[in-house]
Amino acid sequence: MATSEPPPTVSPEPPATGEGGSPPFTLRPVPAPIARLDFSAPALEVAPGPPPSGKLSRRLDLHGEFPPEAIPAPEMSLSVLSELRPLGQIHESFIIAAGRDGLWIIDQHVAHERILFEKVLRQQAENRVERQQLLMPIVLDLTAAQQIEYARIADEMNRSGFDTEPFGNRTIAVKAAPAGIGPGDIERLVYEILEIAEGELRRVSLDDLRRGMAATIACRAAIKVNMRLDQSKMEWLLHTLAATDCPMSCPHGRPIALRYSMREILRSFHRI
Repeated sequence: MATSEPPPTVSPEPPATGEGGSPPFTLRPVPAPIARLDFSAPALEVAPGPPPSGKLSRRLDLHGEFPPEAIPAPEMSLSVLSELRPLGQIHESFIIAAGRDGLWIIDQHVAHERILFEKVLRQQAENRVERQQLLMPIVLDLTAAQQIEYARIADEMNRSGFDTEPFGNRTIAVKAAPAGIGPGDIERLVYEILEIAEGELRRVSLDDLRRGMAATIACRAAIKVNMRLDQSKMEWLLHTLAATDCPMSCPHGRPIALRYSMREILRSFHRI
């Protein structure tokens, strides 16, 4: 009788190992962070039908009122101009600036015009107007009326930074011009001054004549619109404008700056 053989023994499989013979490593799940906002609150109840006056009820306004202590007083002093912080330009022509009393928009051309106007007037009074010598004199032809006006105001023109002299019949030579005037603007500037003298200043005082010439010179020498200004130039312009005697209007009477007070801004956003 054949004896039965015991079944072969099976060795248990060794545990799975990772690379290098080390046991596998499983990352434990990281618990989710605690929610910052609680959305478990019940939904707001909205009464059926249109709200009073066609507006949302104040009970739905979750924005809150603007702190009253943060609203500056309505009184505005020109001293705030020196504290303005330029934010940038609009179309490279208008400076946007922030101040403690609101938002400002400044016309960069007329702001610089005001600065130069008062500078020229001071230099005229002190007989030390800055001028630039020309490499070659500019010869200008005059009409009979312009020649009469030139003879009348030639000394004042030279006092304002020009160096001119007659150069033949109905002709003058411009050998120097006020500093800051571009070569292409000198001819137009001279003709504009003669036109002002003939059309507007014949019956006014000498002081008005000087102011008119200073305004024309400042307008031609001032920075133009569509001109990019970096941060340092905008800061200089606002700081220097604040130091002028009349920083809110140019010599010709146009406004230099517009201000939107914090109260106007808050009222527009229904914060007050």
